[in-house]
Amino acid sequence: MRVPGLYRFLAGSLPLPAPRLSALGAPAGGLDLKGAERVLRRHRSLGGALAFFDENGLTGHLVYGPARRGMPVNGETAFRLASVSKLVTAAGVMRLRQRGALDADADLEGALPFSLRHPAAPERPVTLRMLMTHTAGIRDGRAYLDGLARGADAETLLAGDSHTDHLPGEGCEYSNFGVGLAGCAVEALLGVSFERAMQSALFEPLGIGASYYPALLAAPVADARRLLPPRLRPNFDGAARQAAPAAGWDAPDPQRHYALAHGSCCMDVAGLARLGAALLKPGFFKEETLLEMRRPHASLGQRDPTLRQGVGLFILEDASIAERPLYGHQGMAYGAVNMLFMDLEKSRGIISLTRGASEAREHIVADLNKDLLRWWLAHG
Repeated sequence: MRVPGLYRFLAGSLPLPAPRLSALGAPAGGLDLKGAERVLRRHRSLGGALAFFDENGLTGHLVYGPARRGMPVNGETAFRLASVSKLVTAAGVMRLRQRGALDADADLEGALPFSLRHPAAPERPVTLRMLMTHTAGIRDGRAYLDGLARGADAETLLAGDSHTDHLPGEGCEYSNFGVGLAGCAVEALLGVSFERAMQSALFEPLGIGASYYPALLAAPVADARRLLPPRLRPNFDGAARQAAPAAGWDAPDPQRHYALAHGSCCMDVAGLARLGAALLKPGFFKEETLLEMRRPHASLGQRDPTLRQGVGLFILEDASIAERPLYGHQGMAYGAVNMLFMDLEKSRGIISLTRGASEAREHIVADLNKDLLRWWLAHG
């Protein structure tokens, strides 16, 4: 939501019950839980989970409110991560690169059944790294937004208004379609489905129960609902999504699997904390891999002056939040407001997953996430 004043007023006027945090196990020492509840109430969070991790894994796990009607959030609840999926996808792709299965800097021309080349620079290569850093010259145009609903193939969408005014490698425009195409490229290069590639490279080795297809998860997936305009039915119906067949999940289809990698990953808190811990220190990922992911590849200054772009992650530099950069990603979709951010200096991280909250923001990072980060850094 980009009309902050009016939206904040309307969202803040909604008569919702105050969240009550419940600890699963022992929460991290020193946490001011009342302060966290005030933040969640101020931003009208409908239910969700807060968690904290260090390089050894989960250090605290708090839950509140319902996951679905009549079903409270618990330790087994999975959430649709929205754009936090971009961080998950990038971790999987970089793990495949680390194993020598992919070259993040190879020209993708000829690998896919369509061309990613910019029409104004047909000779300029487009690479996986460009797709994951939003520098491939691909944007979320009207063709992409309309094509999602129609199930159009990627080649048709690329023939529309899906290219930026700037050329590949010369600018940065945040693009769901671009990261989705990275998943298509993985399928084309490896000859397996994107889901299968992520399971074998990332989820299974880390012992994470996760999937880009809700129907493949045994754990219940939480609903998501927008605060405004109010509605009784969820915008994202977890039960309905899990009941729908996961057609074609195990077969590569680069023409139509562009709607997975950027926002569709579903995962529980423990799994996401396990991934966060792996991203804090060398081990599962080599040091060079972590440094490549954290290195600034572009600026998101046109949309958010506090953000630079790494490989699948944001570098947040906001002096009102922290004196040092924070690394991670935010996700907002169907009303859910999510995040995972890491404080590398103290080797720790925070996760917030919601089933709906105020979407107010000035630029990219939601007000809720900024306030939770301030609370965590002050009291965590």
